[in-house]
Amino acid sequence: MKQKFLLLIGAICLTAVVFSHDYHFAFLEMEYYPTEQQFQASLKVTAHDLAFITSKKHGQDLTMDQILRTDSLRLELEQYVLSGFSLFQNTQQVYFKVDGHELTENGELVFYFSSESIVRNGLLTFAFPLLTNYFPEQQNKLDFLKHGKHHTLTYLATDNTKQ
Repeated sequence: MKQKFLLLIGAICLTAVVFSHDYHFAFLEMEYYPTEQQFQASLKVTAHDLAFITSKKHGQDLTMDQILRTDSLRLELEQYVLSGFSLFQNTQQVYFKVDGHELTENGELVFYFSSESIVRNGLLTFAFPLLTNYFPEQQNKLDFLKHGKHHTLTYLATDNTKQ
């Protein structure tokens, strides 16, 4: 009996560890396409983190499905996500628009972006503070593809701008 009780407690603890969400993570992939003269990017983020923020702002419990189906909430979410990263070429900011999004079965929300038309030359500076105001332990990664090589940068709340 004692062993069964300990086994039950162990299973409950393991379940709590497996299903807890102690970290917050976003992943941005970006590449410059010379033929289109634009940057294209995809952002993968945990959907319930964004749903939590939107729910908190509106004072009600919203699912990501509800947010994406409501035009005003979806546009608000897109603006929040667009403001969560920035790219400068030399001193000129590169502006992006949302081309689409996808809610995956495993609870990730993927956004697709393209930049304004811009000739690629000079120093690039990336900032990626997405979610750091809400989750101090937020860790963001940027994977920039250049000439077929991956250049990965890691961003924390205390260090969210890199060249």
